[in-house]
Amino acid sequence: MGISFYNVIQFILIGVSGGIMGGFFGVGAALIMVPLLVFWVLPSMQVSPDIIVHLAFGTSLAIVIPTSLSSSHQHSKSGNVDWRIVMYLVATGLLASYLGSMLATRLSGALLKGLFAILLIMVAVQMFVHKKAEGQDRPQPPGVLPSLVVGFLVGFFSGFFGVGGGIIAIPLMVRFLGISIHRSVGISISFVFFVSMVGTAGYIVHGWGKEGLPSYSLGYVHVWGWILAGIPSIFFAKWGAVLARKTKPLRLQQTFAVLVTVVDLRMFWDSFRHFLSW
Repeated sequence: MGISFYNVIQFILIGVSGGIMGGFFGVGAALIMVPLLVFWVLPSMQVSPDIIVHLAFGTSLAIVIPTSLSSSHQHSKSGNVDWRIVMYLVATGLLASYLGSMLATRLSGALLKGLFAILLIMVAVQMFVHKKAEGQDRPQPPGVLPSLVVGFLVGFFSGFFGVGGGIIAIPLMVRFLGISIHRSVGISISFVFFVSMVGTAGYIVHGWGKEGLPSYSLGYVHVWGWILAGIPSIFFAKWGAVLARKTKPLRLQQTFAVLVTVVDLRMFWDSFRHFLSW
């Protein structure tokens, strides 16, 4: 199970598409990449169905590392990152991310597909309804305990699903920490950089030596996939964000939500069919 020229093109394409759509729709490239890895790239590499989802989660989370670092740098230059709050979140988020990745590697691929399908439902509803969390900073800074709790929840979510975690981090920060939406985005992406590194390490450690892994894999992280998809996703995410500022993407978001629902149904069906065969 080496990597062919066709696989190289596939990884580059999912990096480009994930970057553009993630930047344009604001959902994070990993949410785009995981289904593409599960249904398109990894099956063409003849990866065992038993580990496809684990490999997709681990590889996508590894891709989050450089993309979140790039975005964090931009937000930090704009003054939208409060590093004190980031450190509170990191204090519990690192352990939670590792625990999330460890649990995911111990569950079956079919169950993970079903759980990821539930996540996609959340994304589709959020995009179709198009309700953004609002809010301004509270006069007093967020408390330490609420920040620690939010850090743990988001860290576990990120590590488990192999995604950035901004889809739940931003609403939690706005609602429970009293941080404005603009600052929440910068704080979230900076926090995600740290937890994605630990979560990726978890997928590497707990996937090390597993049977059926393709060549160039470190545990459940495909190294060439990480490089070939990660590099274009960084640049095209910026392009997607620029396009979003120049357009009114509501109708496109709703159309994209329908497409996400189609993928969601496929994942549910695969998971359901597996359990029927028991």
